[in-house]
Amino acid sequence: MLATFCVAGVAKAETDWPLEGRWAALNESLTLDLSLCGDGWCGVEVTSAGSCGPTMLRTRSRNPEETGVIIGRLELAAQARPYVVALHLYKRGPDGSDRRLLRGSPDTLMIRGNTGGEFNFMRRMYPYMVAFARVGDAACRQDPKVS
Repeated sequence: MLATFCVAGVAKAETDWPLEGRWAALNESLTLDLSLCGDGWCGVEVTSAGSCGPTMLRTRSRNPEETGVIIGRLELAAQARPYVVALHLYKRGPDGSDRRLLRGSPDTLMIRGNTGGEFNFMRRMYPYMVAFARVGDAACRQDPKVS
């Protein structure tokens, strides 16, 4: 029984996604500092001047769901409808192809999303679909709580 708990603990640690860090959109539209917050991840905008902006991304959990993605909510502007997004991590293979990653060091974070209440896995195109590359360590943290 003790061995079961040890193996379960190791398996859980291996599924923790290596998301923490600064991620810059390859199309230069957005830079996010991702860090743990509560039971999920938060993404704080990094402005073009390098200062910390608002928290734009919040996920429901730290680890992938059965679908192999983390689901969250992305709010790009205060008055705009938020996107329900799925975060996918990819690692470039030796042959140059991208492979979905469940652990290890990722090369690319893909965020896909649509407006509405649930993420739609059956879509072929998404209103929001941006690839990000890790460019450093996170310096910005989520918005502090106000009483």
